[in-house]
Amino acid sequence: MKKATIAAIVGAINAYIEQEEQAKAVPSKVVPYPEISSWQLFGRQELMRARTRWRVRRDNR
Repeated sequence: MKKATIAAIVGAINAYIEQEEQAKAVPSKVVPYPEISSWQLFGRQELMRARTRWRVRRDNR
């Protein structure tokens, strides 16, 4: 291989490694998970339970 080609490849690899190190140095932004209240959790559980079918019609009203 030509020395110029090898130098170009080595330079590209060094530039890539430098960019990776810079990316690791910047802390990632951590988004906190929104807290859910126990009332919301209870409501979701009740919706998923489906005690009675929606199409059941009550005649004793």
